[in-house]
Amino acid sequence: MAPPKQAMNSNKFPKSKKKKKKNKNKSKIVSSVPVDNKAIDSEWWDVFLKKNSSSQELSLAPNVSHDEEELFKHFFRLSKKTFEYICTLVREDLISRPPSGLINIEGRLLSVEKQAAIALRRLASGESQVSVGASFGVGQSTVSQVTWRFIEAMEDRARHHLRWPDASKMERIKSGFESSSGLPNCCGAIDATHIVMTLPAVQTSDDWCDQENNYSMFVQGVVDSEMRFLDIVTGWPGGMPISRLLKCSGFYKLCESGARLNGNVKVLSDGEEVREYVVGGASYPLLPWLVTPYKDYEHSGSGSEFNTSLETARSAAVKAFSQLKGGWRILNKVMWRPDKRKLPSIILVCSLLHNIIIDCGDRLNSDVSLSGYHDSDYMGQICKQVNPAGIKIRENLVKHLGGRKQNVAQPFADVATS
Repeated sequence: MAPPKQAMNSNKFPKSKKKKKKNKNKSKIVSSVPVDNKAIDSEWWDVFLKKNSSSQELSLAPNVSHDEEELFKHFFRLSKKTFEYICTLVREDLISRPPSGLINIEGRLLSVEKQAAIALRRLASGESQVSVGASFGVGQSTVSQVTWRFIEAMEDRARHHLRWPDASKMERIKSGFESSSGLPNCCGAIDATHIVMTLPAVQTSDDWCDQENNYSMFVQGVVDSEMRFLDIVTGWPGGMPISRLLKCSGFYKLCESGARLNGNVKVLSDGEEVREYVVGGASYPLLPWLVTPYKDYEHSGSGSEFNTSLETARSAAVKAFSQLKGGWRILNKVMWRPDKRKLPSIILVCSLLHNIIIDCGDRLNSDVSLSGYHDSDYMGQICKQVNPAGIKIRENLVKHLGGRKQNVAQPFADVATS
């Protein structure tokens, strides 16, 4: 939100009506700088590239070519085409409110394109507002204002890129998971990650202190077979167990009430049935709609093979979070005293940007994703909660995978004897 107009008018030192009138005229001259925010600004990129082409950041990224499109992706995580689409989403909001103070060194208002670039660079790099401002020739306060305006606009205008799929899309998701892992009727993979932060002493509490003695905020996500986020839950303290985070989420309530994962039941080859479900790790409870792996002490050979298939499906969520936190590094760095009321909005917008890249047929540069697990410093939690209906579904899936393995082997024997 822009500062109130009163803050723009300085009447601290008026000594006469004449001097006050002179200051008023000077204010008019500054505010009448011509600008057409509806026009497309294509010059900002040339100026930015010239200023940053010899930066230390590029010298530390030898795999980045000097192709302009690849350089653009390196700095902003997405292609120019996707960037242009994002600008169409936020343009109306970024020009509809008074851009108080958003003026560059030449006295011109910042274009929509430059505002979007500043915000994306802040989210993508995780660098300080001062550092991001220096790379664009603007001040720290401008970066702060621009980034928050962009986040608010994306929250309003890009929500359609993160929603639970309809029946036809869900069938494609199921096909994707079955093709990669062999698991039928699987609708998604669930995982959670910590956003680490420092907090002022007055805000510290055991709730926010997690098992690794970091202050953190949880993010839980359900993703499809293409690593697109279908559901995001955040804002909860990182000190709670993942199983409790699940039960606090709207996703859990919808599934438990039958409002979600309530589609077609799959009849397996042996006549057994499997309802719609998602897969999760050992930190989650085994439920009728959430299938988790066998513990080490529970499984035999068939259980081990099932765990391998489940892990293949679950890896979609692991990779999605690695791309999310690797692509939008603001989420992977320790946040310095963030506003806990605003941080969920930042997380949501980074998730929306992650999905937009996929929806636009774009791709991240190969060196962007985190090289390891997205919560590499955290020990895995084990949840012992087990629902009998969940046990039955898991057993049906084990039988199905075993029968499928035999059926796949049989045609090869036929070919060999023909």
